[in-house]
Amino acid sequence: MTILKGVGISNGIAIGKALLILDEDLVVIKEHISKKKIEKNFSAFKTAVQEAKKEIRNVKKQLKSKIPEEHAFIFDTHIMLLEDTTLHAETFSFMKKQSCNVEWAFNQVLIRLLREFDALEDPYFVERAKDLEDVGKRVLRILLKEKERKLGDLDEDMVVIGHEFGPSNITTFDNPHIKGFATDIGGQTTHTAIIAKALKIPAVLGLHNITRQVTSGDLLILDSLKGEIIVNPDKKTLKLYKKKRDTYRNEELEYLEEIMLPCVSKDGVKINLQANIEILTEANTAMDHGAEGVGLYRTEFLFLKTAPNLPTEEEHFETYCQMARSIGDKVLTVRTLDLGGEKYFHQTLIHKKENNPVLGLRGVRLCLFKKDIFRTQLRGLLKAAQLFPSIRIMFPLITGYNELMEVLAFYKKTKEELQSEDPHFNAEPDIGIMIEVPSAAMIADYLAKEVDFISVGTNDLMQYLLAIDRGNDQVTYLYDPFHPGFMRIITQIVKAAQEANIQVSCCGEMASSPLYACMLIHSGIKTLSMNPASLPNLKHFIRSIDLSKLRESVPSIVNKPNAKELRQRYLDAMKKNLDKIDYDHFFGERC
Repeated sequence: MTILKGVGISNGIAIGKALLILDEDLVVIKEHISKKKIEKNFSAFKTAVQEAKKEIRNVKKQLKSKIPEEHAFIFDTHIMLLEDTTLHAETFSFMKKQSCNVEWAFNQVLIRLLREFDALEDPYFVERAKDLEDVGKRVLRILLKEKERKLGDLDEDMVVIGHEFGPSNITTFDNPHIKGFATDIGGQTTHTAIIAKALKIPAVLGLHNITRQVTSGDLLILDSLKGEIIVNPDKKTLKLYKKKRDTYRNEELEYLEEIMLPCVSKDGVKINLQANIEILTEANTAMDHGAEGVGLYRTEFLFLKTAPNLPTEEEHFETYCQMARSIGDKVLTVRTLDLGGEKYFHQTLIHKKENNPVLGLRGVRLCLFKKDIFRTQLRGLLKAAQLFPSIRIMFPLITGYNELMEVLAFYKKTKEELQSEDPHFNAEPDIGIMIEVPSAAMIADYLAKEVDFISVGTNDLMQYLLAIDRGNDQVTYLYDPFHPGFMRIITQIVKAAQEANIQVSCCGEMASSPLYACMLIHSGIKTLSMNPASLPNLKHFIRSIDLSKLRESVPSIVNKPNAKELRQRYLDAMKKNLDKIDYDHFFGERC
């Protein structure tokens, strides 16, 4: 039995035999053709491009009822790449210079472009390269008269394994016997991940070399909740996971029955559960799952959707209005642009290559560097807030007092511009900040006096505080929310917010874990924001516990220097607090 670690996508547990699909390169042979035949040979390329566009449109049409409309841009991007006149012109030029066949010419142009994209070492261009490779192979397959790979009729449950799958591949996985898929490379923000989430196919990406560690026919357990693949599990593990899979399905249905009930603990403490979202579909899911608002609306997707262009003020306005309308009068916390770091980047926003982008030009640093882009977003946001007072604005990656003052001054200036243009403009949205850097946490008392709310970004705060790369599996063992230093800094932030009489929330995925949520609530945080899919589970947990008993068992949030001892104190408190069924569900196999 072997356990492989990766990045979980689209929560679920899948069990099936491995179906290994290795992407064998298409064989392209160079042939000499006369100058007279170049035009005629090139017409085959134009025909192949039209056929490829037709195939993509058919895929898009087939998936229309299965994926959200806003994801259609992925297939539109593929069509746009095929319509790129530069691609056509360079292929034709190569044919004339080399007196060669169109298949060879197009393949050479494709290889050169992919190398140029890869050399940029930027996440945005990495994703564009994947799109180009996907459509390029489609055209070559048509030119070479190769049949498109079909998975055909399957008579048993399978987990598909490959080095990498493009959106075109994923759309062929819509088969009841395909329970999930896993790849060597990929992550949360790839187009592959977006389509997998939309189709609700459990997946684990970024496993490095699963294609070398798995053989077709191996029995696999795919746990996308943990981001794990278990290869050839023993009988005990297989039995356990079959039970977990069935339990997970049943619990999803059971907990959904509680979603509209108040999120109140047994001793009457009200906890406000909100959602982290990126697209409209997630907002709808959040409302269906009982979210009491949106604690984090990531706006980067809008920039990705319009790339290589930048979103206009009108596009910002329409998007935020649509989002606010979808959640009614519930709070919508809009985080301003936070591109950069390990996230998607945008070619128009590129300044220069950074050796350490996670510590580079991102968050409000990027916004203050590109003030025209920042102004456009703020104007769209403020106009939307005029119509929807439930909108509030949150600035990411604040590191110090002077930086916050500069951001607030620019915000005030932008608002005054709108007031001078329209005497009736009077939007006054609440303004908040994300505390996700230790320097900001250490002066939270100063920062809290200048804003209306604080949200703790636990993902980045943990990374920066403990000096660990959360994408590096060699140091992930250090990622422990029960580290006394982290717990102390949380209490410090909460104290600052309470003294300033402003709301403090947590919008890191840590909030979705019952054990860590317990610690956060115990510290004084009463608003937790998470992935919409996690809401029913956490609501059931909170409704099952007595927080007064937790305080009796663990009087002080930090009373031990040892993280393991602190964790055990909370687990012991939960064991006394919950019935055995709930305890086993929430903590039995997860801690």
